[in-house]
Amino acid sequence: MQNNNNAPTTNIDLMSADLAADPWPQLHALRELGPLVWHEQHRRWLVTTDAAVRQVALDYTHFTVEGTVVEDLFGSDAFIAMDDRARHNALREVWADAFRPLALRDLREELGSLLGELMAPLLARLRDGETVDLSAALCRPLPTMVIARMMGVPRESLADVVRWSDAMAGGSTSFLDEAARQAAVDAREAAKASLAELLLQLMRERREHPAGDLISLMMHADIARELSEEQIVPNVRQLLFAGNETTAKWLDHIFLTYAQRPAVRREISADRALVVPANEEIMRWQGVVGTLPRRVRGAAVTIGGVTMAEGDDVTCLLAAANRDPARYARPDELDIHRERQPNLGFGAGLHNCLGAALARLEAELAVNALLDAVPDYSAEADYSYSSLPLRGPTPVTITAINS
Repeated sequence: MQNNNNAPTTNIDLMSADLAADPWPQLHALRELGPLVWHEQHRRWLVTTDAAVRQVALDYTHFTVEGTVVEDLFGSDAFIAMDDRARHNALREVWADAFRPLALRDLREELGSLLGELMAPLLARLRDGETVDLSAALCRPLPTMVIARMMGVPRESLADVVRWSDAMAGGSTSFLDEAARQAAVDAREAAKASLAELLLQLMRERREHPAGDLISLMMHADIARELSEEQIVPNVRQLLFAGNETTAKWLDHIFLTYAQRPAVRREISADRALVVPANEEIMRWQGVVGTLPRRVRGAAVTIGGVTMAEGDDVTCLLAAANRDPARYARPDELDIHRERQPNLGFGAGLHNCLGAALARLEAELAVNALLDAVPDYSAEADYSYSSLPLRGPTPVTITAINS
């Protein structure tokens, strides 16, 4: 892999704490260089603009997810890491109906019950004047409890699921030096193995005794008859991981943003029809998944006057694309009244997020529940951000404001 185009180059540290804290000036500078920028240290192309990112994400002929860190994280048998459209669709469709908005309407009451369970002790502490870590008390456990319940994972396993998911997330990037990368990969692989052991036990139980949950659906689907247990596990594991890790970080972004912008918080508190578009704007404006890896295959391909060779590694900078002025007016501003313009926060194309509608429902209900109980709150300034590939602030510690 090499840059033979005289294309712009960079050695930006995409894993630095400084960039995680405020990535926007550096991502703006990268985007100004052009739609494709060559990263000299990591020997890969960075894709910076909305149009170019969408071109890569939607071109399954010239760009593959196979052989990237996505495959390393989830395994080659996971549908999120395969380009075989027929096989991908057969696996994804096993669960697709359960995540469609119409199906999720029936989940609202159950979600409300889970929210009430989590918020009762949280609210008691806030009313006593305590400062509460909303990340630990609500943002992290809620999506984990929801996806675990949908899958039939026992509650006593949830602490392990969170710990293993965090370790997997930490090993999901190519932008580390060799020593740090190896340590992260070792932790990731150990977590994947532990999670697989738990899921394999549940899969065998559901094969004998189906329970109407998502694991049961997979174990009794037509496609499962063609697969070994070792091929099914990566698909079940990816669902459990994706259903808790990314939504938790989005909730952290949402609640921190509303703490830092009291005028916005009061506006949506007064008009709850604004909650959904406001949450969506935060997904664009801050985002969680900041990078999307691909690899050039089949032949060289040219984007924006830059030619990438077969086998070249490519990283789409979703975070940069979501603030592209060619798509969004005043992209660095948070505008909850912005004209609806779909962003890349949940991906695009074949591998877009299966659980996007569920994540949106969780965010909508969680925001409404907190605003009902604590319409005014402030956040402490002791948070920090995880790295750009999977970025979120923690801890989000809040104090109720007595008005």
